[in-house]
Amino acid sequence: MLRDVLRKQTEPLVTQEKLESVIDGVKADQSKHLESSQELYLKRRWAEMVMWWHSRSVNARWKYFLLRAIVVVGGVLIPVLSTFSMRPGWHEGATIAIAFVGAIVAGAAAWEGVANYGEIWREKRRAAELLKVEGWQFLQLCGKYQPDKEHKVAFPRFVDEVETMVATEVGEYLKAFDPSLAQARKASEELINAIVEEAKKKIGKS
Repeated sequence: MLRDVLRKQTEPLVTQEKLESVIDGVKADQSKHLESSQELYLKRRWAEMVMWWHSRSVNARWKYFLLRAIVVVGGVLIPVLSTFSMRPGWHEGATIAIAFVGAIVAGAAAWEGVANYGEIWREKRRAAELLKVEGWQFLQLCGKYQPDKEHKVAFPRFVDEVETMVATEVGEYLKAFDPSLAQARKASEELINAIVEEAKKKIGKS
């Protein structure tokens, strides 16, 4: 049962093959009037962008949770190690361990602030879903494309929507990194200072 749950969590919500099979199904319907050039754009631009953003989202998600797990586990370990440092003969080893764990926690927190994995995960997931919905509406000629009646009529507007979404997403992605360096530097400095002060207190007690 656990294996099935893990497998379902790692399976993508959509695949390139599924998207292309939907496009092929629409192309096979002669009443849809889907031309070869339009089919090529859907497969090589729309479907690939959906999968690219989806893969970026999945990749950023597990990195985000990995770094957050390191910060949480490390933060829990430091007080425990501080308690061990009070025991006779454990002080030196525990102090070194505290410094080592603190450095790892600080590095993980700083890198997550620089890489912005949490923001990338949410942004790319949102972008992939919006782009996918746009494609479904075009393929089924519903929503904003319903009045067009035929794909060849709706296609120019669809291309414009897709390229606008791509350009907007690239801009949002670059903008997400603007405040990240300052935030990461501040967070790492505060954490390192706290660790140094804790180590000084332990050394003073010895």
